[in-house]
Amino acid sequence: MWQHTHFRRCAGYQCFRVLAATLLLGLFAANSLFAQSPAISDRLPPSTLFYLQWRGKSFLGDADKKNHVLQLLEDPDFEALRQTLAKDFLQRQQKDGSAAPPVQLSDLISLLDNPAAAGLIVGPADSKSVSPGDTSGLGGLFLVYDVTGKTDLVQKLKAVAEANSKEKPKITTYNFGGTSIEVRVQGADANTSYSARAANYLLFATQKEVIEDLVTRYGGANKPATSVAQLPEYQSIRPYVGSDAAIEYFARVPDLDKWTPSSSNAQQAAKFIRNLHLDKIHAAGGGISFSGEALRSHGAILGDTSAGSLFDFVGTSSAKFETQPIVSPGSYFSISRFNFAAFYQTLRDAAFGIATPQQAAGLGAAEGMAQGYLGMSLADAFQLFTGEVASQLSFTAEGESQQMFVLTIQKPQDVLKILRVGLSKMITAEDTSGDTTYLNLSYPTHDAATGQDRRSLYYLAVTPQFIIAAPRKAMVRDAVARISAKPAATPEASIMSNPDFIRLRSLMPEKLTGVGGADMSQIPWDKVISRYAQQLAQSNPKNPPSTQWLQSIKPGMFNRHLHVIANGWWKDPNGVYFDYYVQ
Repeated sequence: MWQHTHFRRCAGYQCFRVLAATLLLGLFAANSLFAQSPAISDRLPPSTLFYLQWRGKSFLGDADKKNHVLQLLEDPDFEALRQTLAKDFLQRQQKDGSAAPPVQLSDLISLLDNPAAAGLIVGPADSKSVSPGDTSGLGGLFLVYDVTGKTDLVQKLKAVAEANSKEKPKITTYNFGGTSIEVRVQGADANTSYSARAANYLLFATQKEVIEDLVTRYGGANKPATSVAQLPEYQSIRPYVGSDAAIEYFARVPDLDKWTPSSSNAQQAAKFIRNLHLDKIHAAGGGISFSGEALRSHGAILGDTSAGSLFDFVGTSSAKFETQPIVSPGSYFSISRFNFAAFYQTLRDAAFGIATPQQAAGLGAAEGMAQGYLGMSLADAFQLFTGEVASQLSFTAEGESQQMFVLTIQKPQDVLKILRVGLSKMITAEDTSGDTTYLNLSYPTHDAATGQDRRSLYYLAVTPQFIIAAPRKAMVRDAVARISAKPAATPEASIMSNPDFIRLRSLMPEKLTGVGGADMSQIPWDKVISRYAQQLAQSNPKNPPSTQWLQSIKPGMFNRHLHVIANGWWKDPNGVYFDYYVQ
């Protein structure tokens, strides 16, 4: 199969990731949108453990008439970016000196016109017959693509991939019920894959049993008698995927007794996972929809959230967050609540549950060493952190991102004791003002632009309720001042007061475990893009990557169409749920 990369992703800019995702999505939005298409997932076997499905561009219908993200992708200013990416893609192929005819980026993008699904199907019942340590029989990767109108293009891309391959594969075919299945063996490890054409579907799998089952399921005119859609797990998660999801995914936990190799290490790992009570997680799934004004991504992890499983890590839901006044004035903020102490106890119980007497003694000794180092037990140390973890992202006038973090705590003197021990080599100064202690940190970093090693600075404040950390001391002190500040006559600009955010937030439950948002009007897009282009060029001074695609972006299109992000997640006895909006 073929692979391609459109451009490098931005790292470090939380909101810029929204830009990157939007650009990727926009590559296939050049043409008009049509009516719905059938779902590939209806034919997937019940043994499917995970799948991700794209319903095809036609499924979007006339969503571009009201959805803000799709309107951005059809903005005339977006066309310049699309053309620049296409030119860069062509130049990369010519630079590589491939003997194969170049592939147009528009050809690759056009593959997204049609529906597709990919994922993992559990291996056959006799998977335990594989040799110890061999996991190839446990499950098979698969891809299903509706090749209607794309046959010639697929053959062209396949020929290009073969021409560019450094090592020629060994290809054979065999007949399965009238369908020719191609077997491809490649590489020193003899990696084997299977592909076939059944009706209007192109099929790919890494297991013979899987490809043959797919041929049977997709080769007939009628839907098969059984499918993943009939599973109770799928039925339970379907309401949280949504009937309007253009992109959807589903996952379930396999039966470890049937899915574990016979090797002792695998059996030990499976026992550890059982001790985590993964069986309490019944199903997970979600979808991305463009049917409203906002792009919406929502879903759930369903199961039994009572104590004694990985669900313990998820904190309780409530209507208020202690850190909200500190982080909400930025361009972007995120708050989540976790139960660190319960999570540690869950992991500890699982580890000791599989340990031999000798191993248990070793784990106990490690805990003792940690206690001697910290001056308290690990259980007591985790209790100091009361759960909320928040961050705030803001931008300078020059487009530099500045991220601040806040954690809720109790017993600040004990927290300081741990920080002084753990960060002793980094602390360069310490001072106290009132009930707050400030720590200056210095640590070594490498400057990619100059090739020189240098020291970077970071600052912490420990108050009776919070740890606040930021790259500038002024940010930390401003955050401390907001903790006890009385409401001003003219409130500081905050995402929480944005009317669009308030409306989207109202679509979620009052009580949440986590909440976040962004006021994208506060983002200096031109400066952010320019700064990222500089960093990209400096990342490899000897052979700097092309930044023409960044230079072709016209920031005004973001201001016209993207206004706000709102997201939240919550927990109840039946699972964990999330909702994410971009408008």
